[in-house]
Amino acid sequence: MSRKQPLPRERELGDLIAALIDGSITDDQFTLLDQHLASDPAARRLYLEYLQVHEDLPDVAFHLGNNLAESELAEPATVSSASAKGPLKITNWQTGLAIALLLPLTLITGMLVSNHDKPVAFNQQPRTPQAPISPTAGVRFSSMARAKFFGELPPAIDATPIPKRDYILIEGQVELKFPRGAKAIIEGPAVFRVLTSERMAIDVGRCSVHAPDGAEGFQVDTPDVNIVDRGTRFSVDVLESNVTDVQVVEGAADVYRKREPDNDAEQDFQLRLKPSDAWRFSFPDPSSPKPLSFNPDHYQAQLPDRIISYEATTNHSGSAENLQSITVQRGGKTYQFPVEDLIPSHATWFHPQASHGCLIGERKLPQHYADFARDQSIRTGVINIGGSRQPLTSSPDLTIDESAGEFGTPGMAVQFARPVRNGPGADVVFCELQTFSNPLQGDAFHISPLNFKPGLHSHTITSYDLTLESPEALKVQQLYIYRFEELPRSLDQLQTFPHTAIADTTRFRAIAVGIDLSDLGYPEGAMVDGLFFQDALDDDNIVDPTFIAGFPDVIADVPPTAP
Repeated sequence: MSRKQPLPRERELGDLIAALIDGSITDDQFTLLDQHLASDPAARRLYLEYLQVHEDLPDVAFHLGNNLAESELAEPATVSSASAKGPLKITNWQTGLAIALLLPLTLITGMLVSNHDKPVAFNQQPRTPQAPISPTAGVRFSSMARAKFFGELPPAIDATPIPKRDYILIEGQVELKFPRGAKAIIEGPAVFRVLTSERMAIDVGRCSVHAPDGAEGFQVDTPDVNIVDRGTRFSVDVLESNVTDVQVVEGAADVYRKREPDNDAEQDFQLRLKPSDAWRFSFPDPSSPKPLSFNPDHYQAQLPDRIISYEATTNHSGSAENLQSITVQRGGKTYQFPVEDLIPSHATWFHPQASHGCLIGERKLPQHYADFARDQSIRTGVINIGGSRQPLTSSPDLTIDESAGEFGTPGMAVQFARPVRNGPGADVVFCELQTFSNPLQGDAFHISPLNFKPGLHSHTITSYDLTLESPEALKVQQLYIYRFEELPRSLDQLQTFPHTAIADTTRFRAIAVGIDLSDLGYPEGAMVDGLFFQDALDDDNIVDPTFIAGFPDVIADVPPTAP
């Protein structure tokens, strides 16, 4: 009977698990094993089988002397165990592994030759093996704002950071939460890593820490000094010029001098910082700090207001279709709005860009095509809206003279079902479809008042809250693009011109951004019944809006959602 050799990946996992069991595993090996177990179901099954063999080593070793010679040729046999436990089946390759675990580590790989065809049964009740405990267990990426990482997509919300792994944050902000209650906000550009459930390091960039009661002792390591929280709020700014600025907003923080790498002594206490204290520690002489002018703006208490995520119905393949809810931070508070509570809009003006694909949606169109703007789908809309390189400085021209070939201002106007109040943070959500051949941050567009008044102006959005790099931007179901034989230049022509439905196999994702009416000059509390949108014409990609709606009045209508 031929023997089946273990695959190279299986051998590598066997070595890692053996090192874990005998206590010789290194930090790098632990990280690698953790990655395998987190990403590969087959690796997790193999891990559980290995641990079960280790649990049963005493019984296996006892019977090996009598049964090993015949084990590969024998039919399944039951061997009684001294313990009163239920039956457990162990294959010959597991028996070989049991021997390997009893031999020096250098023999393990050679003992992983296996034969999966002849199981041997033992009277042993399987126990639930314990997974390795990560040193960063309980730490999570709790939130992000336009975070962009070098060479990789951002981690998913609630993901656990890989221990001691360098995360290179190019731009945006990341919030980390630690199990005892500490919270750290890192601002890009920055290089940081999580060391344990109570300790992180930042090599460059700014970090704001809040450690409430119960989280005292949380530590931030920098190249120059280590900062230990004593129940406080403080900011750490590590500059490229090899200096570290520490500023305490409230409470207290202790600063410790760094030891040389080969010095095993305890770190040296240097200075206790109290509220409004600000000090600069420089390399290579952190023992001589210099006082700074306290700047409370260096401390960031929370991430900026933004669209956080959305939920949608999905098909059997997990592709999204209709919105169910939108989660948004407004005025520092998080709200989850069911889509039924949003204020829908409908298109009242459409003058497209020079593209004959002006509709996107289902195989069957609604009776009125402009209704695409008011439905709850994130994959249907009036698209390729007209634009201008310069945003409007006066009210858009919404008149048409077909005989003169004049169709007013390029763009799209929408009217809300009821006026939207300018409240804290984002007041309107704007969704569009995007594919990875388009700008990752979204297509730039202008927003303008329908009627300019003193103090009002246009606003341009160049980066979305949820981009193609956001794990929260969902893939949408297959859709149809409607191509017109002749370019429609108004809503009437959009409704009447002949067109053809073409199934689009492109993998689109729905991205989103919040619009703060204050950015258009509207005063707090102002009621806005409509807006005008234009593509910014900054590249060859044209914005494709699929969902535009206002948020309800958060002051009166909706309580905040617990983070």
